[in-house]
Amino acid sequence: MRRFATAFALAAAWSLPAAVMAAQPSPAPSADSNTLVREALEAPRHVSYVGQLQTIRWGTRVASATIQRVEHLAPSSTRRTFLAPEALYGEYDITLGTTTTKIDPKQRRAMVSENPSSDNETAENSNIALLVANYRAVLGPVEIVAARPATTVSLVNRYSGERMMKLWIDNQTKVVLAKEAYHQDGSLAWRSRFDDIRFTGEIPNGVFSTTIPSDFQQVEGRRFADITDDLQRTVDDAGFKPENPRYLPDGFHMIGAENSDFNGLRNLHLLYSDGIRTLSLFENNSNSEPDFGGMKPDVTHFDGHDAQYVKDGPTMLLTWRDRGLAFALIGDLDLKSLTDIATSVVP
Repeated sequence: MRRFATAFALAAAWSLPAAVMAAQPSPAPSADSNTLVREALEAPRHVSYVGQLQTIRWGTRVASATIQRVEHLAPSSTRRTFLAPEALYGEYDITLGTTTTKIDPKQRRAMVSENPSSDNETAENSNIALLVANYRAVLGPVEIVAARPATTVSLVNRYSGERMMKLWIDNQTKVVLAKEAYHQDGSLAWRSRFDDIRFTGEIPNGVFSTTIPSDFQQVEGRRFADITDDLQRTVDDAGFKPENPRYLPDGFHMIGAENSDFNGLRNLHLLYSDGIRTLSLFENNSNSEPDFGGMKPDVTHFDGHDAQYVKDGPTMLLTWRDRGLAFALIGDLDLKSLTDIATSVVP
């Protein structure tokens, strides 16, 4: 189960707009609200900008905040440079299409990762279809963000009636200027907001240079396979007999799968979504112990199995072993939901 400590990052790389819940009853969506959400999701493909983005995540004990300068050249070139906190100052990452290069000048280190499905238009359209099927997009008032008028939209889960996310969508460009996501008890999970933004395509080419200095150490990044909806072929190529969950929370559907090798460990990754939240099930047949990095796991039990779990903001990771296989479930769900899914995986 080695390298499951990286699972938070792996799941995030496949994620749609991440979110968790808060109560907010609402009426049925209008065609205008669904159209506006679709335009917001597609806007980065057509609109270029430079801005300063502040993000705050509320964890179990403390809140963490970051400030980044974001430079985006449509359709698919983005540089994010940390301005705060001090420990991250100067670090940056550049994404060109499906390749992301992370540069840490203090440690003189670089990492290059590949994610072919990050630019998969078919997958994006499927995700939008799931979002419309499982969420009501409810228009709210116009508010000012970064000195620009933005229409507010709440995304409300059709099954639970809970608001999962709130968006502030720029009236002119349709770019999302601010975003909030919520825990099940209604508390804020995370918030991102542009303090200022300027829409322009006049960004120097050098901003997106991914040349790695010769004296930098290049560490291995994540090489995702291209996620596919051909489940049978993926399962046949896994190298072991995998197990599939027989239960998923309302609205979740499988949207793809991949086999990949990372540091010599072969994983089968099954990906599920309800249009906003994603759920990943990783399986492998190694005998390695789980590595949670610097996080201390708690212990839980289900259906005669011992399991370990950690929580990072709204995201939870649950790991266990059964019949020679190691499993990890990662998603923006509570422990009960994850253990219910895990119970359904057990043969």
